[in-house]
Amino acid sequence: SPAVLNLTLVDLPGMTKVSVGDQPIDIEDQIRGMCLSFISNPNAIILAVTAGNQDLANSDALKLAKEADPEGERTIGVLTKLDLMDPGTDASE
Repeated sequence: SPAVLNLTLVDLPGMTKVSVGDQPIDIEDQIRGMCLSFISNPNAIILAVTAGNQDLANSDALKLAKEADPEGERTIGVLTKLDLMDPGTDASE
C-alpha cells in the first residue's frame, strides 16, 4: 500500500564468545562487526534481546545497542525466558 512504510526485519545472530567446530577463530569479532553495521544505521530500530535469567548489567545486546544508540532513542529492550528466572526474582522490579 502506498500509505504504509516498507519495513525490513533482519534477524542477526546472537553474540558468540568461543568458536566451535569449523567456525573461524575470530567469530566474535565477525558477528560483532556485522551486528554493528546493521544497527549503526540511524533508521534502524534495535531490539536488544536478553534472557530473563541473565543480569542486565552483563547483557552483550544492551552493550552493543548502547554503542550504536547512546541515547536509547532507537532501542527496545526485550526480556525472554522469564520462566527460567531464579526463584524470588521479579521481572517487574
